[in-house]
Amino acid sequence: MRSLRVLVPIGAILMGLATGSAYASRILDMEGNPQTPTGTGLVTDLDGFQEMGSPYTGGQGLETEGADPWSVPAPGTINMRINSFVNEFPMVTWFSGMNGNGTPASNAGNKMQGYGIYGWIRVDLGIDGQTKNGIKYGAVTEIWENNNTAITGTSGTNAVSGFGQSASADSSDNTLWVSTANVYLGTDQVGFLRVGNGIAAQTLYEVGLADNFDIGGWIAFAGTDIPGNMAPVWPWADGGTQWMADAIVWTSPVFQGFDMGLSYIPNNTPAFDGSGCSEPFGGTNCATQSSSTFPGDFQNRYRNEFSVALRYRNSFGPIGMAMSGIYSVSGTVNATGPIPAADSPTGAEIFQRYKGLSVGDVGAEFTINHAWQVLGNVMWGNFNGSWGLQPDGGKSAVAWTVGTKYTFIQAPLTIGTYWFNYNYNGLDIALPTGVGARTSKGIDVGINYGLGPGVVLIAEYAWGENSQNGFDFLTNELGPNGNKVWAQVLTAGMSVRF
Repeated sequence: MRSLRVLVPIGAILMGLATGSAYASRILDMEGNPQTPTGTGLVTDLDGFQEMGSPYTGGQGLETEGADPWSVPAPGTINMRINSFVNEFPMVTWFSGMNGNGTPASNAGNKMQGYGIYGWIRVDLGIDGQTKNGIKYGAVTEIWENNNTAITGTSGTNAVSGFGQSASADSSDNTLWVSTANVYLGTDQVGFLRVGNGIAAQTLYEVGLADNFDIGGWIAFAGTDIPGNMAPVWPWADGGTQWMADAIVWTSPVFQGFDMGLSYIPNNTPAFDGSGCSEPFGGTNCATQSSSTFPGDFQNRYRNEFSVALRYRNSFGPIGMAMSGIYSVSGTVNATGPIPAADSPTGAEIFQRYKGLSVGDVGAEFTINHAWQVLGNVMWGNFNGSWGLQPDGGKSAVAWTVGTKYTFIQAPLTIGTYWFNYNYNGLDIALPTGVGARTSKGIDVGINYGLGPGVVLIAEYAWGENSQNGFDFLTNELGPNGNKVWAQVLTAGMSVRF
């Protein structure tokens, strides 16, 4: 399939930027995808399943987003693409505690309206090149709107972020942030060396996740107006701390359907510029800290993470399949300082140590005639929350998900659903007597309709629950009440890609 992309000489683009509209380039009369009656693009999954694109996967244009690199330039040439997404979704939410029931008592009378418009923009930039002697190289960048950074006031000399001052002020105070930035270099014969984020072995090779459909379900809805304690935690590596950490990765060539990946992550941060490392011994916000005595310097500080992944893809007549197995292990920052009382769920200062990551992951997905897909994934080991560290003496984690999707090419639309269940420690400390493990679970159901080239209409419903005996989610403290909370989301809207 052809790409909906800007294929304009880079020099012309730079000239247009430098001199103004006199040299601006316009892309007119782009054709839609001939495989669908409306011209909407298709995304092809690892097992060969074809589906309408979404804000999460892309594909509202013509290209197959799974292709990496996205193009194959001729020797001695370079290709460049610029893609943009605009997403707007009227949304209704319901969740525990939203009606001001007085838990805690200080919140009595406070209520949330539970409806609004959820939206964001995204710009993708990609470059693929090939030297005259056959070495391939390139880069990928995803830039997203950070739509919750409006400045609402100050605390001392520091700005306080949030919404609510006015539409114009909130909009003008928004910023952009880099979700993905990585480079690659290699050949088809020896594989590719990659450096950057969004490319660790756990992220690149995990199979069997259905959250790349509709808006994404609970991987996305945790970022809406639902409070953090109400939204179930999605633990897989296609988001959160693991996605954002910069890695060095080798991806192998494919041989008889098999390929593998090896990755190393020095610490749990994106590419850094030394920020926070103000002293020779580092500091609480120092990315390269290896030992720390600072109070509160304890959460999610893994370091020296190694991962190995093996994947198999093939097809047998009308049946396509993809399977993977991944293992990751890490060290930790040697933190000897206490958890301050203000951050402790017990309300008292605690000295807590943490285990390094030890995470196994297996997944599989199968498709029939490229139209019906069944998939699932299981992840287990020493981790907590969203790729956080398990407290020493705490509970190991197990997460699993199953899902199915079906595409009606001639409609054209894709319907799908998934269920997930995640049992884990939950607290940042070993579980006190009388406190059980935490369970996050949820379901997502959605429909993606391809209206035309570059646009899909999406309707989606999701329900989720957090539960933990002995922990009050409404007050964020230990206690006998508020041990089970829930949230629901209903939304419909449009995603435009150009």
